[in-house]
Amino acid sequence: MDDKYRQLIEDMAAKLGVTAEHLWGVMVKQAPISGAVDLVICIAITVATVWWFRVVIRKTTRRSDDPDTYLSPRSEWNDEAAFLAWVSAIVSMAVTLIFISASAEGIVSAFVNPEYWALQKLLKC
Repeated sequence: MDDKYRQLIEDMAAKLGVTAEHLWGVMVKQAPISGAVDLVICIAITVATVWWFRVVIRKTTRRSDDPDTYLSPRSEWNDEAAFLAWVSAIVSMAVTLIFISASAEGIVSAFVNPEYWALQKLLKC
């Protein structure tokens, strides 16, 4: 490890009243835990978004009685409510994709390379 990073870890450890080795070991052990929590949050947000998307589809379109036709435009909601529901579904899908994209690197590094994850967290402080 570079002397600059070693000095940073030693300074932080001194502020916390622990040794640098102890601080580093705790940070490395914390990496998979943090990665697992982030992964669970991503899964929960994805499940909620998919659920909302399916509700909007089900409430804004109905199957026609004729099996040869596609979905009919009859809706359980009025036009304004259906429009707002679709906007919210699209916005929630976009936010979910952005959140997962932003979290993906941290989740992977927490499991695959916990030392890198720990160093990144220490550099943010």
